[in-house]
Amino acid sequence: MTNKKVKENDKLLLENLKVGDKILDLHAKEIEIIDNLIEQMRQYEKDTKKSVIWRGKVTGGFLYFKYYEDNPQEKNKSKKIKEVIEESLDEAIDEEVQNEEDMLLDCIEDYKLEYNVKTVNTKSQKFIRFLYKWKQDN
Repeated sequence: MTNKKVKENDKLLLENLKVGDKILDLHAKEIEIIDNLIEQMRQYEKDTKKSVIWRGKVTGGFLYFKYYEDNPQEKNKSKKIKEVIEESLDEAIDEEVQNEEDMLLDCIEDYKLEYNVKTVNTKSQKFIRFLYKWKQDN
């Protein structure tokens, strides 16, 4: 088993790797090359169109890919967590928008009573000043 060392003129590529070689990852941890790892590297390069090896080390993107290939149950967990977070954010945003709409409708009603009008131009300077003062009071 040989230890791959990158020379200044040589470029370490996936095609140059052989079973039994050892290369470093980004954390300076040695990784032994096996058939399964070479297949995962080829799959990663095919899927992402990115290189597995950069500056003589295995990239973090590939390590991330490899982790989820080796632990598919973790990918499902992360998807579920992401869905729960997105749902709660959507609910919070909907609630915030609803509160803002309700506040604006209340302000419009107060404006109608204050100035004894039937319709309100919400883009007028008069209404905008009224809204600003109304927010300060409430």
